[in-house]
Amino acid sequence: MTVAQGGSSNAIGALYPLLHQQADDISNFYHQAFWRAKSLYSEISALGFSFSHQWCGLLEVSYKEALIKRQKAFEKLGTWPNELIHGVNAAIASKLANIDLPYGGLFMPNAGWISPPELVKQIFQAAKATNRLKIMTDTHVTKIRQITKANKEGSATSWQLLSNQGEFNASVLVICGGAEAIGIEQIEPLPLTATRGQVTSMVSNAKINKLSTVICHKGYLTPESKGIHCIGATFQKNDTNIQTDSADDQYNLAMLSKCMPTLSADIQWQEQDIASSKARLRCMSQDHLPLVGAVPNINQHIEAYSHLAKDKNWPYPQPAPCIDNLYVMLGLGARGLCSAPLAADILAAELCNTPYPMDNQMLFNLSPNRFIVRDIIKRKLTK
Repeated sequence: MTVAQGGSSNAIGALYPLLHQQADDISNFYHQAFWRAKSLYSEISALGFSFSHQWCGLLEVSYKEALIKRQKAFEKLGTWPNELIHGVNAAIASKLANIDLPYGGLFMPNAGWISPPELVKQIFQAAKATNRLKIMTDTHVTKIRQITKANKEGSATSWQLLSNQGEFNASVLVICGGAEAIGIEQIEPLPLTATRGQVTSMVSNAKINKLSTVICHKGYLTPESKGIHCIGATFQKNDTNIQTDSADDQYNLAMLSKCMPTLSADIQWQEQDIASSKARLRCMSQDHLPLVGAVPNINQHIEAYSHLAKDKNWPYPQPAPCIDNLYVMLGLGARGLCSAPLAADILAAELCNTPYPMDNQMLFNLSPNRFIVRDIIKRKLTK
């Protein structure tokens, strides 16, 4: 077993930000995260750690009336700069995609596609070159437990990991294992869920091999890489079965046909054109933002923040009560390619006591304790 065997094992993944018409919390995060991700991946490539990718842009096609209205709203409001996203008509969309399209859409010129397994392996190679990284594969962690030892200052907390490869000790532990981490006792109270997604790889042909941008409809269609295109993906909540299902391949083909009927009829993909399929799990949060930071001590939160149930604006100058030296980077959903680098920057700042890359409000929006605070305000959690 090697790295990039979970969601990062898909052959082709799109890198683009999640943007709404207004600059809300979600959009502002993904706006910043997108530029950080592209900068990091470009830096890794420039250092000689090469991976398959192309900054070919991404087109969100306006294939139905609701999406045409959405495109017009984006164009009218002008919330985002044109270099990030702008509207195009069908003629320009066809030129950008290098195939005939009957729809216009929203084009993101700086977006593109990446081979996630190649990228992950090269990022790890770059990290290993610093002599500061050690990777252990084929290691299944079954339990983590807190170890507290007395010292001159009082006590110190560390962590012990129990696994099929023996015990490991760590002064600081960061849990970033995606959906597989959901069952760990210390983070089980956090509102994370596993959502299954199956991606289908299709053999290219002369009708589609010239596609020159990523196309998003209800699903997506990537340009050709190594003779295949990826289409998908299914979205099955609370399904943890990672065995592929031929019915899901048919769903992905049907979704392309329903949203892009002319293009689908022109390509004429059939079941025999399926090169491979892959089903993996997304780790999802309730509000579509990652959880990044220290793991909250829920009982101490209820005790310390009880007045929020009476006044949600009550000021609390003291630091939030958290479990010592335990951190998470989870809930990246279907957008880990975009959000992971900025999330990692936040964790690095917290662990190294260096300046954060964003303001306090955005930090709270990503903090794992945000759900605890909201539940106290709503009186879902009480003493």
